[in-house]
Amino acid sequence: MIKRRYLFLSVIIGIGIIHLTGCRGGSESDPVENVTISDMESEDNSMAEVEEDTAMLPEESQSEAEEEPEQEPEQEESKDEADDTPREVPQLPITGSNLEDFVPEGWKLLDNTELDFNEDGIIDYVGVLEKILNDMEEDWTYQPSPRILFAIASDGTDGYRLDFQDINLIRTRGEGGIFGDSYLPLTAEGASFTTHAYGGSAWRWSEDYTYTYCEGIWRLTLSEYIFGYGDYITSYSKDDWESGVGIRKERSSEFDDMEEHWELGDYGESGEYDVEYEVSLDDPLTLEQAGKRSRRASDRVTDWEVEAIVFAADVELSEDMVRLPDETLWIHYCDENCALYTFDPSPDMDKSFDYLAMYCWENKDLSVLAEEETEIDDLKFYNGKIYYSTEIVENVTYKVMKDGKEQIVEEEDTVGIRLNRMEPDGTGKETVFEYRYPGTEQEIVESRPPYLALIYEISGDEIIMEVFIGDEPHPVYRMNTDGSGQKKIGQIPKEE
Repeated sequence: MIKRRYLFLSVIIGIGIIHLTGCRGGSESDPVENVTISDMESEDNSMAEVEEDTAMLPEESQSEAEEEPEQEPEQEESKDEADDTPREVPQLPITGSNLEDFVPEGWKLLDNTELDFNEDGIIDYVGVLEKILNDMEEDWTYQPSPRILFAIASDGTDGYRLDFQDINLIRTRGEGGIFGDSYLPLTAEGASFTTHAYGGSAWRWSEDYTYTYCEGIWRLTLSEYIFGYGDYITSYSKDDWESGVGIRKERSSEFDDMEEHWELGDYGESGEYDVEYEVSLDDPLTLEQAGKRSRRASDRVTDWEVEAIVFAADVELSEDMVRLPDETLWIHYCDENCALYTFDPSPDMDKSFDYLAMYCWENKDLSVLAEEETEIDDLKFYNGKIYYSTEIVENVTYKVMKDGKEQIVEEEDTVGIRLNRMEPDGTGKETVFEYRYPGTEQEIVESRPPYLALIYEISGDEIIMEVFIGDEPHPVYRMNTDGSGQKKIGQIPKEE
C-alpha cells in the first residue's frame, strides 16, 4: 500500500511542486507553477485510456503523464544520440550591434518580439533561442538543450546590451506532450511581454505568463492556466499581481459529471463551476525567481555537487544509504535557495522508511530532515516552514466477495491522510490538517477504503486543501497555515 503511488509515478516525470519561498525565508507563493486545487483535480483523468489507474493520481502527476510523448520503438542508438542529459548553455554576448549578434554559433532565433521596455524611444527585443539539431536529432521528442529566453535593450548608442537570459521559463519541443511542440509565439505590449504554451492530447492545457519591466526589474505580473478535455474546461486559474488577487475555478473531471454540463452547453470559461474562490497573492516574483521556481528548473540542472550530508536529530540513516538529488525520480519543489525531494533507500523491501531531503544551492549541503513509515508526498516551502503530506496506515478488516462467497480480510491499508509542517532543520514537526475516511474505525468495514490524497496550495498565509477521495466527492477546505480557522468551502462535484 505504501508503495502504491510509486507504481504509477515510475512512468512519469513530476516535478511539482511548486508554490513556495526559499529555504531562508520569504513569503512568495509559486505563481509560475501555480498548481492550484482546480488544476490538480482536473487532470486526474488526463490519460483517459488508463482512467482506472489515473483516478488514483493527484492532478499534477497526471498532467505530467499527459505531457509525456509517446515512445518510439526501441532502436539502436549511439551513446550521444541516447543521451538526453541537459546540456550546458552558452552565455550570450553582453553587447552587440543588432539582434543577430546575440545568437551563438550552433543556435538559432526561434522567435522574437519588439517592445521599448526601457522607454528610451528605441526598439528593444525579447527573444527565444533554440539549439540547431543535426539530422539524427530532428525527431520532435529529442531536445537535449533547453531553450533560452532573453532580452536585449538599446544602450543609448547604436548598439544593444543583454538584459537577461533564462533557461527555465520556456518549454522544449519534447515538453508539450503528444500534441507536439507546445511553443506559441511571444506577444508584447508596453513594457510587458507574455510567453504562451499549449499542449496535451484529448486532455489539454494552456499557460500564459506575463512579465513587466519596472524600475530596472522584470517581475511576473499576470498568469493564466487552463486545463480540460477538448473544449471542456475543468480547471481555470488566473493570478493578477496588480490587484493582488488570484481566481480559482474547478469543475468535476468525471465523465458522467461532464456529460451533464455538455448537455446544458455549460462547459466554457464562463459556465458554472463546482467550486469558485479567490486567494490573496503574495508579492510578485522577479523573472529570475520565477525561472528558479519553474517545475522545469530541476530538470535543467547539470551539477548536483554535494559538499556535506547532515541529518536531523531524529533521523537514523547511514550516509551511504542517502540517495542524492540526481538519483531520485523527481524533485518535488525547487526555488532559488533550495530543492526538496524524497527517497526510499530500500525500495525493494516490503517495509522501509521514506525520507525527506533538502539540497541548498549556496553551500551545496544536503540535509535529511524527516523519516516516515509511510510515503512522504507534496513537499512545499512557505514562509520558513516545510510542508508535506503522509498517509495514516492501519490494519483494516473488511468484507470482500470471492468465488461468490463473502469473506473477511484483514490487511494494512491507508485510512486517512495528514498535512505536516516543520522547521527547515527538521525540528518542530506538527500536524496542521488530518482527514480520516469515514467508517474505517469500525470493527469490520464494508469495503476497503478508496485512494486518498491531499492536493493543496499555499498563498496569502492561507492553505486551500482538497481531499482527493477516489471517485467520491472531494471536499475543499480553507484554513490558516497553522491549520487554525478551518472551514469547508465546497466540494467537487458540488452538493445538489
